[in-house]
Amino acid sequence: MLPCCEIAKLGNTAAVNDDRQRYAMHAAVFAALANPTRHELMHVLCAGPRTGTELAQALEVSRPNVSQHLAVLQREGLVKRSREDGRVLWQVVDPRLSQACALIDEVMGNELHSRLDVIERKTPRRG
Repeated sequence: MLPCCEIAKLGNTAAVNDDRQRYAMHAAVFAALANPTRHELMHVLCAGPRTGTELAQALEVSRPNVSQHLAVLQREGLVKRSREDGRVLWQVVDPRLSQACALIDEVMGNELHSRLDVIERKTPRRG
């Protein structure tokens, strides 16, 4: 698979089309995760399988709302459901997704701290 910067050099080839399909798939996954509720669902599910009711309680949203978000994540291949003891459990499709969630937290955590530092420097202190 080619890095983004190499695609433009190739012209119209099968490799370009394969890469474009891959990038389109990535974009769909990122779009699914762009919703804060779905992103939070992924973080909760990275900790282990949960029922829809458990997820709704953890996120403090309605059960139907959780079901809609899980359907999107399932469509994009990020989560799957299974049955255990008569319960429907949701889980991430690949345990490595928890590493991806941790990496996002780490990267964005650094960015968040940087943004907060800038805000604090620009905000006049009272007193």
